[in-house]
Amino acid sequence: MKRLCLMITVFFLFNAYAAPRTKEVEVPRTAYQDIYKYYVLEESKKATNFQVIYKRVGASSFDYGIVEINCAGKVIRLLGKSVKSVRDINTDNPSPWIAPPLRTIESDMIAYVCR
Repeated sequence: MKRLCLMITVFFLFNAYAAPRTKEVEVPRTAYQDIYKYYVLEESKKATNFQVIYKRVGASSFDYGIVEINCAGKVIRLLGKSVKSVRDINTDNPSPWIAPPLRTIESDMIAYVCR
């Protein structure tokens, strides 16, 4: 019986520490009429900027994208997106930096990441 309890404990500990650290976290929205939901899949910091991998989910479609956020300047740019998977995102041609208007997904993502 002790051996079984020990095995179960080791199993749960292993799964807790071996599980990936990324989770889908929904981005809080200020535009309630938007039909899409946005989820942050991964967030990493490079120098003073954040890179965010997100998923956009609609009623019958979804896509993935990577954005770069400069919290100090409150600006964002799209590095790339794909309708297939995160691996299919091409980041060779990033968009220019923009300061997004309020109540857009871009401003909501900046507010979420730079909290």
